[in-house]
Amino acid sequence: MAAVQFGELPFLREDNAVFSCAYSPDGQSLVVALKGGDIKVYSTSSWEHIRTLTGHTKQVRSIAYSPIVHQIISGSDDKTARLWDVEAGACLTILVGHRGVVNGVAFAPCGDSVATASNDGTVKVWDILGTRECRLTLTGHSGYVQSVAYSPKGHLIASCGLFDREVRLWNAQTGVCLHILSGHTLYIWGIAFSPRGDWAASTSADSTLRMWDVETGTCCRVLTGHTGGVRSAAFSPRGDVIASASSDKTVRIWDAETGVCRQILTGHSSDVTCVVFSPEGDRIACGSFDKTVRVWDVGSGGTRQFASGHIGIVLNVKYSPRADQVASCSYDRSIRLWDVVTGGCRRIFAGHSGWVRSIAYSPRGDLVVSGSDDSTARIWDVETGACRQIFIGHTSYVLVVAYSPQGDQVASGGFNRSVKIWDVETGECRHTLTGHTSWVSSIMYSPKGNQIASGSQDSTIRLWDIESGTCLHTLSAHLGYGLLYGDMHEPVASTVYSPGGDILASASNDSIVRLWDVQTGDCRNIFIGHTGAVRIVVYSPRGGQVVSAGKDGSLKLWDDGTGECIHTLAGHTKQVTCVVFSPKGDQIVSGSEDKTIRLWSTTSGQCQAVVQDLDTFIRSIAWSTAPGINYFVTSCYDRWVRMWKVVEDGGVCHIRTHWRPTNGELNVTETSIQDVQGLSQLNKRLLEQRGAVGKPLHANRMREMSKNVLSMVSVVSALKEPSTRLALESTPVSDSVARLPEQSEEPEQPIE
Repeated sequence: MAAVQFGELPFLREDNAVFSCAYSPDGQSLVVALKGGDIKVYSTSSWEHIRTLTGHTKQVRSIAYSPIVHQIISGSDDKTARLWDVEAGACLTILVGHRGVVNGVAFAPCGDSVATASNDGTVKVWDILGTRECRLTLTGHSGYVQSVAYSPKGHLIASCGLFDREVRLWNAQTGVCLHILSGHTLYIWGIAFSPRGDWAASTSADSTLRMWDVETGTCCRVLTGHTGGVRSAAFSPRGDVIASASSDKTVRIWDAETGVCRQILTGHSSDVTCVVFSPEGDRIACGSFDKTVRVWDVGSGGTRQFASGHIGIVLNVKYSPRADQVASCSYDRSIRLWDVVTGGCRRIFAGHSGWVRSIAYSPRGDLVVSGSDDSTARIWDVETGACRQIFIGHTSYVLVVAYSPQGDQVASGGFNRSVKIWDVETGECRHTLTGHTSWVSSIMYSPKGNQIASGSQDSTIRLWDIESGTCLHTLSAHLGYGLLYGDMHEPVASTVYSPGGDILASASNDSIVRLWDVQTGDCRNIFIGHTGAVRIVVYSPRGGQVVSAGKDGSLKLWDDGTGECIHTLAGHTKQVTCVVFSPKGDQIVSGSEDKTIRLWSTTSGQCQAVVQDLDTFIRSIAWSTAPGINYFVTSCYDRWVRMWKVVEDGGVCHIRTHWRPTNGELNVTETSIQDVQGLSQLNKRLLEQRGAVGKPLHANRMREMSKNVLSMVSVVSALKEPSTRLALESTPVSDSVARLPEQSEEPEQPIE
């Protein structure tokens, strides 16, 4: 039972050793290259065998998918490379020219060329859209060329020599050798570029991976830990993780930034020859001489955790621009950085002497700015954790901060009624923007960075010119909330620019959403429909739509051109506290004081999924902006930061906990598994070993345990075996294993 790991999916049994495998760009299929010369195609949704491509007369050493069409290129011991139509199962052309085994193949990113590497000591570049002939031969290696790869931009080709122990970087157009990378002490087996193309990773029989700076040709880092030769490596689509396959029968998952080994995947009984990430980066497939292909859910493979550590209410969470980490700030006076894969705390920024109310990432994600009740804003270095700047000038609480799109400025606003513009490098205050007659509750740069919008308790929004520091317009059509309801709390609660920057939307406690022309300052549209204060307004990333939410518990989706209410999203029973669009703008996630999270479709206006029975309500939500990554992160008054995954199964959406409080172990003590359908005997034994019981507990005992055990869905989704995914997908998710005592309500905002 010790061999069973979370995240492991069913493996594929083959008749021959597996030399290479590759995912299709859409992730819907996996192709496997076999020693016998066949290429097998599998559906990744069912893992059913679709077809077998035959034609090579000897073993297939390597395989690669075209980035633009349903084609693959394969290299074989028969000294040829073949171009295949995967859907038709037909060989389109045979590339003949090498005088030795074709060890490596790679498609150019634009799909018009392929590169092949051979035992004849050469790399050949072929035109596959036109003549389908060799247009370039790269020579220089002194022996077998084992592997070849294109850089993401397609301007470079990397090749590695088996016996000369060199990696060569070539100009893909001219064939000129730009760098020779040396350092490995034994054969070099593989080479891979990072998604941004700034790094290359090489694998060797010396049991190491080496990380190279592509521009300078220098070795940045050596990753050690494997006890056998490293045969293959692959970067995750985001570039933050590297997977390596080794002769020691394991696959290791490494942090690309630090070189730390996050995870070791075991299960193969012989050398692991190849490893690839799925396009979304949530799975890897690896092939082995043991004639199997194993697929792993690398998100759950024993490393998911609960992001804990704050000892005060968590006020805000933000995704980094690269979506590889999350920042949170708290009343405990700290900022914490969380790894989005493991949930582990990367950094703690400590130095503020008051509550930290607001945070923002720099555009490059290398710096974080924070605003605090200690009257300062601070700049923090994400890599080192050092405080780079302390902005001193405010005379009271700094409530909001924002980074300029160019990254050279920071704006801060707060209780002293002013907005300050700071130079990030020098720490000097460029402008102090005065005019508001009450404290500043929101601040935002325009998309071009030439303007700032500030919202205030004084019921106005002011638009400021960044260069001169002058006020361009004062937008004052919102009524003071006290005139209507006798409560002067936050009249202008939220402001947001449209993606194009020509419109500003504002939400107010007067229950109205207004759209403003930022050039003229005129009110272009008024959205009326809420029955209470509107605290939130958010623009769709696609533009054209605005969502608003507030005290009445409803969300309203508006057409920003016509002013028509497209949908009223009803379901929350108390005030909505936070709202965010998905990166594509097709979904909305909302949190409420009713202690639920709801997922909505912007097309139908229907609620697609609900997370219920949270201990407290959500304070802040941020959705990952990484392509194809359907995760969002939340902060709560219970001091926890959680990450959630949106999963669609058979047309039905589910919200699943991505970070778990299990630290790699199943906490199912006294959980009943009697009559659970679809649970395999293997998993049943595992759960029983971890304390699960075979019969239901008494009702009173169940109530006592309800806050201390994982639901069966959390368990089953961690195990990731099809037999355990059949009957339990729709069960509500409970993500708690242990709860902290209830915390007092949020302290009130400062009052003049």
